[in-house]
Amino acid sequence: MPRIIVTEEQWIHLGAERFAQGGIEALVIEKMASKLKCSKSSFYWYFSNRSEFVRKIVDYWNTILTQQVMTASSKVMTAEEKLSVLMHHMFSTTQKGDFLFYLRKLSLEEADYQEVIERLETFRMNFAKELFVQTGMPEDLAEHKSWLLYHYFIGWYERHKSQQLAEEDVHHHVTRLHKSLL
Repeated sequence: MPRIIVTEEQWIHLGAERFAQGGIEALVIEKMASKLKCSKSSFYWYFSNRSEFVRKIVDYWNTILTQQVMTASSKVMTAEEKLSVLMHHMFSTTQKGDFLFYLRKLSLEEADYQEVIERLETFRMNFAKELFVQTGMPEDLAEHKSWLLYHYFIGWYERHKSQQLAEEDVHHHVTRLHKSLL
């Protein structure tokens, strides 16, 4: 039987999926090894322990998801278009798990993750603030609106995270929100 080689990236990607579905309790190494069709020892080839694995999962999620949205939002021409793209990405994220919820839960037990969340949220709100400023909005108002947008999104996501939203519904919602914020 051929030996199946599993990469660190495969472990981290599967770990991020599992974490988003059930938090740290969903990171059962034996079950993940079975899903990856490899031995449990493969995990220890890349990670010295589960804490290191969780840290790499959080770093992956933070880098990949945040950067994807920001990169997509940077491709268009005007600041208003960038804001629309940003909001469209934000409000198209339903049915992808609840990574941030489980990260907040973990942060109650491990203070290092509170700092991760604070940096992440500050980074995200500053990104939106800069887009608002680029539209000609004064900096203090831009900061206020970025705070409102982010916190509105957190509540909106909690309400809709289990629903499959049609592209038309997302577009309608983003258009209304865009008009309200600008």
